[in-house]
Amino acid sequence: MHQKIRVLLVDDEQQFVRNMARILKARGFDVATAYDGYQAMEAVKYGGGFDVVVLDVKMPGLDGVAALGEIKKWAPDTEVIMLTGHATLESGTQAMRKGAYDYLMKPCDIEDLVEKIKEAHETEEIKRHPVLWPRKLVREIALHAFNKLHPEDALSRALPIMSREEGEEAVEEVYVVDPEDRLLGLVTKRDLVNEAQSKAHPDFAMEWSQLIRHPQWLPQKTMKEVMRPQPVAIQANAYLTDAAHQMIVHNLRRMPVVRGGKMIGVVKLEDVFQYLDHETA
Repeated sequence: MHQKIRVLLVDDEQQFVRNMARILKARGFDVATAYDGYQAMEAVKYGGGFDVVVLDVKMPGLDGVAALGEIKKWAPDTEVIMLTGHATLESGTQAMRKGAYDYLMKPCDIEDLVEKIKEAHETEEIKRHPVLWPRKLVREIALHAFNKLHPEDALSRALPIMSREEGEEAVEEVYVVDPEDRLLGLVTKRDLVNEAQSKAHPDFAMEWSQLIRHPQWLPQKTMKEVMRPQPVAIQANAYLTDAAHQMIVHNLRRMPVVRGGKMIGVVKLEDVFQYLDHETA
């Protein structure tokens, strides 16, 4: 039986912390709380054992980026997810350069936070057991169904692909391929939100749920205009260990699998974790 994921939730907005802690506990997480960076440091230093820390960037006294540095000194393997508002977006990217796992814009969707915590925990578990990884090949667990569009397709075509119905697995990205399935780039949920925000509401932090309700906010651009070129990919005959390492280094939940220059599927960090758990049980 797996133990609950231990989460430390840190924010100076106490009502937000209490509400979020209640929701996360109902989802099966073991949650502790702190209301500033100093309390977070004390909790990590003397309480310890946290799998994931969710940390607000903007707090009085010791801010989130400074607290991140201290947390990583005491618990280098603990993954940290930053929460940031629109005005502190640069702080979110700065935090990732200092070792944060990822950042989410406030106010964040609870489903996005739950999935990000689980993803961060899987990464932490894989880091702890690298010597136990079996020498299996990526193609043995690659999924051959993946979401793809072409460079000239309208950006709006990515929206329904990433829109999740209740109970369905979240789709965080769409891959851009040429007619021969050669990988050209990818577009993420965050890219869509950023494009819509720049066009419709540049002065406030937009949520994914708002974009779903107002698809007209997306600009009339093509996938080629927005895509991130040359995404990290893995060869089908590479070892699973190499794929896991690249996903950890680049903070990827999924990674495209290529063979002969063509994209043939994706490998998921979750599947790597489950395979590892099964093989080493």
